[in-house]
Amino acid sequence: MENTRTMAIQMPEETYQRLKAYLKRHQVKQKDFVTRLVERAMEKEDGSAPEGGNE
Repeated sequence: MENTRTMAIQMPEETYQRLKAYLKRHQVKQKDFVTRLVERAMEKEDGSAPEGGNE
């Protein structure tokens, strides 16, 4: 099993509601969405691929 860490953030209510609607429309889990977002931002900065390749 992969080691994981918990991350909590605060955001405006409107942004949160828009995010939840987006996730529902695209049938994406919040954890997967945020993880991919962070990985892509880091890839863009350093040109590295995430462990396991591009998904």
